[in-house]
Amino acid sequence: MHFTPVDNLRGVLQRGCLVADSVVQSLSIGIRECGDVSIKQRRRSMPVSVSPYGYVGDYVPFYFAPRSPMIYKISRGSVPTYTQGQELLIYFYSSLRVVDQADLPWVGSDGNCATSITEHTNDRAELEQWVDWDLMTERYWSDTQEDGDRMRRRMAELLVYNSFPLSSVLGIVVQNQAVAETVRQQVGSTLQVAVKPGWYY
Repeated sequence: MHFTPVDNLRGVLQRGCLVADSVVQSLSIGIRECGDVSIKQRRRSMPVSVSPYGYVGDYVPFYFAPRSPMIYKISRGSVPTYTQGQELLIYFYSSLRVVDQADLPWVGSDGNCATSITEHTNDRAELEQWVDWDLMTERYWSDTQEDGDRMRRRMAELLVYNSFPLSSVLGIVVQNQAVAETVRQQVGSTLQVAVKPGWYY
């Protein structure tokens, strides 16, 4: 699941793909940013340890579950550079099966790729063992006294190198009907649009 402000949808449709942060930077693509600026900067210099290498910012990031810690921060108004709230965020979703069928180069992680202890893999079997699938099903993921690594693991990622074609997107999820109508007016019948308030806080 990759989320972005609905304001960015038109540009995504025009390009025909989601693009990595480094592409946004190099081409000076105008977007509405919803990420934490300091974290984005850190990801541009965090090396990826397996092929196709590069930096985390060279990849389009996907989470394995909704209601990520980043969405939580946005819902609480804790991202000063983005004040529109979670209601105007939309999810693009896909699957690793689709990614493999499209032969897209990817890297998976066992947690938040902005942290130095996170490990990378490009082996599907290893990734499936690394991801904490039970934690992905939980609504709340705060660190506890018994487990101080829950938040990092909850932010495990699938990173797709450089760009992610819309032909590999299975659909879009939004929080409410008003945003759904806005999205449907733009995508027409090319992508399925679903309203799932449970994917938000």
